Amino acid sequence: MPQRRHHNKSRHGCLQCKKNRTKCDEDRPQCGRCRRIDSACSLATQPTNLVFVAPRNAVHQKHAKNELSHTNHQSSSGSDGYSSRSPSDMMSIAASTPGTEPSDIECDFTDTEKERLRLMNYYALHTSKSITDIIIPQDQNQSLWGDWVTELAFKHNFLLHGLLGLSALHLALKGVSSQRHTVMAIRHHDLGVALFRPYLSNITPENHDAVFAFSCIVVLYTFGIQRPSESTEGPIDRLHQVFSLIRGSSFLVKADHETMARSRWSILMLPHPVPPTVLSPELEDVLSKLLLRAAMTPTAARIGIYEPAIQTLRDSLTIAVIYRRTKMTFSYFAVMCPPEFWSMVRIGEPLALAILANYAVTLDWLRRNIWMACWGRKIVDAARQALPQCWHECIAWAVQETERPSEADEIEVHSAST
Repeated sequence: MPQRRHHNKSRHGCLQCKKNRTKCDEDRPQCGRCRRIDSACSLATQPTNLVFVAPRNAVHQKHAKNELSHTNHQSSSGSDGYSSRSPSDMMSIAASTPGTEPSDIECDFTDTEKERLRLMNYYALHTSKSITDIIIPQDQNQSLWGDWVTELAFKHNFLLHGLLGLSALHLALKGVSSQRHTVMAIRHHDLGVALFRPYLSNITPENHDAVFAFSCIVVLYTFGIQRPSESTEGPIDRLHQVFSLIRGSSFLVKADHETMARSRWSILMLPHPVPPTVLSPELEDVLSKLLLRAAMTPTAARIGIYEPAIQTLRDSLTIAVIYRRTKMTFSYFAVMCPPEFWSMVRIGEPLALAILANYAVTLDWLRRNIWMACWGRKIVDAARQALPQCWHECIAWAVQETERPSEADEIEVHSAST
């Protein structure tokens, strides 16, 4: 009597071969039989993910229980439970696990996935530190933008795109494949803004922190993407665009200041109102000259625009002197100035430009940071070129301050000379 021919049973064959009781070669995306007869193959649509199958009988369950007991016993005795196993034993265990055949595991990452992983890695290592450096450089607060905001981003896609966009822009400003990373930055930023818009009318305790984080990201992104050194457009016009965004993103703080003060964002909160402070003689002299010029303007403009703007400049200088590099000082002036002031800036009104130039010094104090680089000096230079000679005394301090090397610059020069 002839012996029966045995063959391995196809456990992962296509539905068409199973229906016809035909052995399937399980070739993807179309098995050999379906390809031969030009038939649709179910393997083309079946996922190749790893599948874990539970034990089907008491024997398997008992075996698994014994394995676990054996492992725990060895772990409690100081062994890891596997060190005594030979490589062949480990291979046998892996081979006996259902659904782990190499052909069933898809382990390749797409180019897009790899690029996003690179950007997130760069954000964690470098971009988050650049944010911390300009806002809260104390060591105990490094985890705010590096850890906590990253966790928020994994819960809110709009913030995740915001971090990816900022990371790509950071690389572009560093000169790393600038054109390619700028394109990536714009794409992620636009996606983030599109996803963010619906939240503006639906802020809840669950998304409040992510919304505020995204607002900060948008401000820094705009400072970076509008860098005056990267464009032929005037720096004052570009700063006006940045400040328009800052004013728009400040709604959250204004709407719920008490909640912000109780949250982890409280470290960024500035005192309001700003306590009266006597500034240095040279700053007091600058403010006096601006007030004297304001007194020569029509009463309505003086009371409604210029006097409030000069008071805001005083407060902004006070905050920058007291909290330099420890809070988000650069946004105060943009948020608190009367809206009409920016209209005067756009038409090149001399007093408005003089006020703006003196504020720009606070940006220049941050010029060592990649997001603030060039801003202060470029704005002061643009104001000096636009103002008549008789107004230069009002910005003399700003010109002198922006031409002076920063403390970090002086340290570098001294190191180089020695």
